Amino acid sequence: MWQRVRWAWGNLWRKPLRSALLVTSTAMTASILFLSYFFLMSVDRSLTASEARFGADVMVVPKQYSAVAEQVMISGEVSPFYMPASVLDKLRQIPEVRQVSPQLYLTTYSGVCCQVEGDFSVVAFDPASDFTLRGYLSGEGKRFKPDSLLIGSEAGGKNAVNHVKYKAYHEQLNLFGHPFEIARVLFPTGTGADKTIFMSLDKARTLDVKAPQDTISVALIRTNPGDEEYVKRQIERSIPDVTALTGSKIRETINRQLKPMRFLSYSMIGVVLIMAALQAMTLFSALVNERMREIGMFRAVGAGKWSVYRLMLTEAALAAVVGGGIGVFLIATTLYDNQTLIIKAFTLPLLFPNLLTTTWLAVAAVVLTATIGMLAAAVPTRQILRRNPYDAIREGE
Repeated sequence: MWQRVRWAWGNLWRKPLRSALLVTSTAMTASILFLSYFFLMSVDRSLTASEARFGADVMVVPKQYSAVAEQVMISGEVSPFYMPASVLDKLRQIPEVRQVSPQLYLTTYSGVCCQVEGDFSVVAFDPASDFTLRGYLSGEGKRFKPDSLLIGSEAGGKNAVNHVKYKAYHEQLNLFGHPFEIARVLFPTGTGADKTIFMSLDKARTLDVKAPQDTISVALIRTNPGDEEYVKRQIERSIPDVTALTGSKIRETINRQLKPMRFLSYSMIGVVLIMAALQAMTLFSALVNERMREIGMFRAVGAGKWSVYRLMLTEAALAAVVGGGIGVFLIATTLYDNQTLIIKAFTLPLLFPNLLTTTWLAVAAVVLTATIGMLAAAVPTRQILRRNPYDAIREGE
């Protein structure tokens, strides 16, 4: 086998220009396949992280801000809007509501947090009733006090996560004229919450936060399994001034926004596969016809059809693997080197796959490209092998 591979490799590069064109073609094919599915996978992973809005089954917002709230649930990036805090008592009276936790969207902090400079949303939450952030808290840290903060992974959390567990570590941040200490860090969520600073709701009400008194921005609700739609209808019937959003509603919005993108991506994949097959078939037809005399001589000295056939397919596979590997590597490194720029360019959240998933996706793209190349090479090769060896030698001269 290895002898056949070495032989095929040598034959492949006897014509450098033709081989370079073949490798470039397969590199483009593999890179487009990888890129298309990479983005689809990235968006789907992000939507899985943001669909439930940190575990909330229903999100209640002021009625006139329902469209804004949908974007908040999808992206996790907050916008200030308010409704009376008395809504919480009304929500707790609904039997199917298991838990209610308020959040108050404040201002945007522009500055440095844990050696990270940027614009970070500030959100006040109720630690006593919260059920949405607990699953994302880092394993170790300080006890959350009224003067404490939780920070997202992109709001300095990545720098603080390995230090916040030490008692000697004191990272302070001044918000609304009051000093706060970083207590805990949130693991990455793939949403705007990664660039959010969370503080105590009770503490926020004692500061000049520029929010109306006795108000909240949203109420996050946990229901019994399967009761989400029923609770939504109950809320909107009993509290006319609010809108309740469920995960299914958000999924409908997301799918509507993603439909053109998915259609374009799958169409691109289909077109690329067809073009790659036609292009590879054309190139290998030229390659095989140029080597007709060589193939005829192989047959004349006793080489079987199957041996010649395997040799040609090996050449096709080598060209596809080399080209595909180069194309996928260049695209993958470009994506990860420009990850921040790409994420900012998308209105939807984008959570890149981890290294293992990316590796499997890259391997799949290269294997598919190699399969296309081998199938494309099989057609002209079979036609040549059907001829008499001596006829092939004469026609190849």
